[in-house]
Amino acid sequence: MLRLGKLECSGGFLLAAALLFYMDPGDLIPLAALAAGFHELGHWTAVRLMGGEVRVLRLTVTGGNMELDHRRPLTYGGELAAILAGPGVNLLLALLCARLGGEREALYALSGLSLALGWFNLLPIYPLDGGRALLLILSAFTTPGRARQAVWGCSVILVALLLAAGMSLLWRGGRNLTLLGMALWLLCGLTRREERRTPVKK
Repeated sequence: MLRLGKLECSGGFLLAAALLFYMDPGDLIPLAALAAGFHELGHWTAVRLMGGEVRVLRLTVTGGNMELDHRRPLTYGGELAAILAGPGVNLLLALLCARLGGEREALYALSGLSLALGWFNLLPIYPLDGGRALLLILSAFTTPGRARQAVWGCSVILVALLLAAGMSLLWRGGRNLTLLGMALWLLCGLTRREERRTPVKK
């Protein structure tokens, strides 16, 4: 694990990033990285505005995860705002780039990537932002255990539908593996053990 300040990058993330840069024919990866950077900046800014503190931002092959300092916990409302801030920033960035695009192709590409990233993260699938937000909302009306079960069931159903759609496209002779790849990536996220909040060891 490579660490720089509060940023941690796993070997799998670095390997996947290097592979994507190598295979990128249209120089879209830097723009996608910029959209992802704004996404995480939205989370971080909201956490700070809500009185929390980011202990570490961990980037792995299955995505990014912010670990908050348990000594400065957020309220349910504050945590929900912090979760939705990432996709919210992406959607605002998409709108801004679309309006300022003009004849600048890069801005339109950044707009499209930001829009896709924002909407994708709002899917009610754990561990995406939409799934985390749904978990918090349900926890306000029922027990945490039942909320987790409901979110898990919703996530499994949606991932199964995405997998079926991706395989259907592949079966019909399509060469675009994006949908199937994203479904498999989400499946990997579902199989990860849910992270537990533990006290920071001094």
